[in-house]
Amino acid sequence: MRAQFNRFRREDGQALVELAFVIPVVLLFLFGIIDFGLALNQQNSDTNIANIAVREAAVVGTTTTALCGTTTETSLGDWAKCESTSIGGPTLSNVCVADTASSSPTNTYTTGDPVKVEVTSSFSWLKLITGQVSNLTSVIGANATMRVEGTLTGTNPFLSPTCTA
Repeated sequence: MRAQFNRFRREDGQALVELAFVIPVVLLFLFGIIDFGLALNQQNSDTNIANIAVREAAVVGTTTTALCGTTTETSLGDWAKCESTSIGGPTLSNVCVADTASSSPTNTYTTGDPVKVEVTSSFSWLKLITGQVSNLTSVIGANATMRVEGTLTGTNPFLSPTCTA
């Protein structure tokens, strides 16, 4: 009888039970850290494309079109979306161009006017775990400002403002 009672007091499977309780918490932290890293990477990509787009506006903005790969774009917003896709960045949901020199943006720019470009994209959380786009999304964005370097004459459809400053 005593041998049978001692058999129930052994602790052979204790570690397995503890592992079963701890492993979901550890995996939650691990995937949370990875997901946060992916979100931060997307924010860095948004910042990069905002810098590229505002540089395009400041330097090449004297023209009315810009080339993205083999496509000729007639607005800075379309060009930035095409450029983001071509460099492997996120799909941009919105690109705003604003002349921050005045309170109401126009597409009449002069040399030295600050041009601000804001880009936003959507980030889907838990995509790594579920393997599909989830309903948990966040808007991630960035902006960059630079002064127009070239001489502009008249209005410029390429730099038409699409948002308020």
